Amino acid sequence: MIILRHNSLLAEDLFAIETIMLKISDNPYQHALDYSLHGKSRSQVYGFIAGIFKRIGICQTLGTTTSDFLDLLIDIEREYNDNPYHSFYHAVDVAMVLYHMLEEYGMSEYLNRFDLAMLMLAALFHDIGHPGNNNSFEVSCHTERASKYNNLSVLESHSCTIALQLLEKHNYLRHIESKSREHGCPMTQDEFRSSIVKMILATDMVCHFTLKDNIAILHDKIKSSTQMQQLFQNTVSIESTLKPLFNECNDPFEYFKSNHFSQTTTAVATTTATTTTTTTTATPPADNTTILDKNERLMMCNILIHAADVSNPCRPWSVFHQQSRLVCVEFFRQGEQELSLGLPVSPNMDQKIANPSKINVGFIDFIVHPYFEALSQLYPKSAELVDACTKNRQEWLDLATETIHDVHGIPSIKTTLGTFPPPATTMTIAAGTVQIPDAIMQERAKLLLAFKRSVSLNNVPQHPQQQLLTPPLLPTKRRKSEEVASFGVLRQIHHTRSSSISKKRRKSEELSLYMLNQPKMVSFSK
Repeated sequence: MIILRHNSLLAEDLFAIETIMLKISDNPYQHALDYSLHGKSRSQVYGFIAGIFKRIGICQTLGTTTSDFLDLLIDIEREYNDNPYHSFYHAVDVAMVLYHMLEEYGMSEYLNRFDLAMLMLAALFHDIGHPGNNNSFEVSCHTERASKYNNLSVLESHSCTIALQLLEKHNYLRHIESKSREHGCPMTQDEFRSSIVKMILATDMVCHFTLKDNIAILHDKIKSSTQMQQLFQNTVSIESTLKPLFNECNDPFEYFKSNHFSQTTTAVATTTATTTTTTTTATPPADNTTILDKNERLMMCNILIHAADVSNPCRPWSVFHQQSRLVCVEFFRQGEQELSLGLPVSPNMDQKIANPSKINVGFIDFIVHPYFEALSQLYPKSAELVDACTKNRQEWLDLATETIHDVHGIPSIKTTLGTFPPPATTMTIAAGTVQIPDAIMQERAKLLLAFKRSVSLNNVPQHPQQQLLTPPLLPTKRRKSEEVASFGVLRQIHHTRSSSISKKRRKSEELSLYMLNQPKMVSFSK
């Protein structure tokens, strides 16, 4: 049974989510990178993401249920803004690409189950609350966010704060300490949360080149460790020195250390340069998760979430072209804002002179292609992403004259995801408090009115002897009679609906009738 403690969805949506989730989780994974969640309905998006989380076993790892996750996911969507690119669609798309890389290219090889849980949650959170402009705009406009976070990774820090608030609201990590001990890698809630914060902060583009350098460092560490395991029967020590993502004096994580975490728990996975020593044995572990220590595994997660975040040029052309145009639209909207505020227009954001082809070719040449080329050295199966990137570069060269004229004609997300259900009537019953959708209440009121009229018409004078044989109903009996009548009306509602649908939909309508009494509960596999 699914119980949404903080949100509600329509019965038909819950039924669709369950169906899609089970299809994704219980069958061989068949979705390639040409599949995109952009433009899909809410039930399709929720079902797909719930399905891949179930495949990874994240709820089992954290000791939570699918109900808990769906409740959290609804709140995550609510906190995303209706931007052309940095919307809820982008978040779930990054999570989908990340899962694809973990599954198809073996990028989960050196990570444990808790690393994967943190990584996938960070993917959903990483741009939450994004306003549709970049950090430079926030700093130039002296926004409250920029002031709050000392002009350091402003939007990433804003996303971190919302993520921490939602995790606390849902008490989502309530079992993390017992579950992590159970699986032999103990950690506290603060350690788990601080790792998610660090992963989100690592999506700031200022970290890009340091992340790329750390790919090579981890590659050398893994290669050396594997060789040592094969050559020596005794234990050996391998050292690696990771480069810090931020300067110690300008580290955005300092804000979270001061405001959200105790000082004793933030030593884990620090962003300062660290030299680590890992002891390996003659027999390598079955899952290779001990080759890297905590700091190195966190850095690997940082590398992977950034890879998924900038992966559009490595996807099939149809997906890349669509996504890149949305990025340009968001750029040009910021350019318009800057002009209206009398600020210098940022590079690539002036619609009159910016060229989408040049923007994307430059992005490929300086950012994406070198990064994925380095990543393919660590994970050879991912070399096909580099090839796709090269092909897409040529596609953009062939569209050198393409322009984007309408930057305000992008459909609202509400037109595809749809709006959330309207506020519902609250009703208390023996099992607890439930909510009845307004549509059902209105239909019920109409039928009750018709029922009362029918009773009034049938209330004709009776023969005196018959009146003696039929005494008036006592108050208690009258209430019971009215309850029976009301139940009959509810059955009539269901009958009216069922008569207008096919047999294929009848099962769903039966579920809707059940939801009249328990609208927040429906069968949902965990």
